[in-house]
Amino acid sequence: MNTIIFLLGTMLNLSPANALPDTIILRVGNSSKVIFYGKSPQDLKKLEQLDLNLILKDLNQKQSMTDTSQLQHIVLENSAFESKNAALPEGSKYWKNTFLNLHVGTGYHVNRYTFFQPPTSVLNHPTARLSSDIVMENLLTTSLSVAHDAKLLDRDRYAFALRYGVGLGLNIQRYLHWNSMQSVPSEDIAEMKERGEAVLQAEKITPLQSDFNAFQTYIQLSPKISLKNANGLSTFYLDLGIRLNYNRLFPNASPSIYSSSILINNPSGPTAAGEGPVIRGGGYEVTARKHTFAPSYVAEIGYKWIGVFVVYYPDYVPLTTRLVEGPDRAGAGFTNNKKGNLGYVSFGLRLGR
Repeated sequence: MNTIIFLLGTMLNLSPANALPDTIILRVGNSSKVIFYGKSPQDLKKLEQLDLNLILKDLNQKQSMTDTSQLQHIVLENSAFESKNAALPEGSKYWKNTFLNLHVGTGYHVNRYTFFQPPTSVLNHPTARLSSDIVMENLLTTSLSVAHDAKLLDRDRYAFALRYGVGLGLNIQRYLHWNSMQSVPSEDIAEMKERGEAVLQAEKITPLQSDFNAFQTYIQLSPKISLKNANGLSTFYLDLGIRLNYNRLFPNASPSIYSSSILINNPSGPTAAGEGPVIRGGGYEVTARKHTFAPSYVAEIGYKWIGVFVVYYPDYVPLTTRLVEGPDRAGAGFTNNKKGNLGYVSFGLRLGR
């Protein structure tokens, strides 16, 4: 709207009930009105950028200096009345769209690493399969992050932005050492359990790490769409994106009590933080990295300041089997230089915008 039109005099008798849809009538006293008219709702929205105090002062000045018979229509150019405080400084705009978020959740493993799987001939059974596997349990995931929404599209009822930020977190996790046997008929369970224990003892399969903590830092990048209510405030939101993570792992507990299916005593006790090993046996061991760097994938959905999140982290901890003593025993159930990853899916509550 290039001009602001104030209609006084005969127009003061216009009833609000007869106003056009894109007209705002402001009552001033018992017998005076100020009418704002625009060709579209967007024109009227531009009034937010004007300083009405300056407009009224100029209007009163013109009334005092003009013949009252000519006051039916007064046209004022709006360029002189734009509010000096309407536009926020660039720094204020940036911080207005920057938010602090807290994530708290738990998780579940998404893959496993098989350390030992002997051939069926070792068990002297046609179908039974014995394996010693490692999976990872995600007991607790917490993180605090700062994220900024760079708006790419902003409409009256929705907005689309590119969210980017950094975060710092603490994960409490655990290696689970699963010694399991598959495809065993019910009538052979007791006998095959004894055979399986004998094989594991003969190979000296010994878990060496279980509980560990991980300090995590990450950079997040995710497109975000949000809906707005009638007042123009964001309500429901959804974002999907990627995180680049750096983790520092700290092993902190004796592992043997967490072996399941077949318990194995570990006489060596707790181990100091290091590059592994996680488990040992048969002249082989599995080592884990203390420092890891890998991507994860995040989805968040919520309403205003509360929501839920899901993080998929498939390559969280890289593991490697290596020969530590004796000759390489090909076909015994161990694979030298085998590589794999343990991952998890975490989910929980997000507080923030």
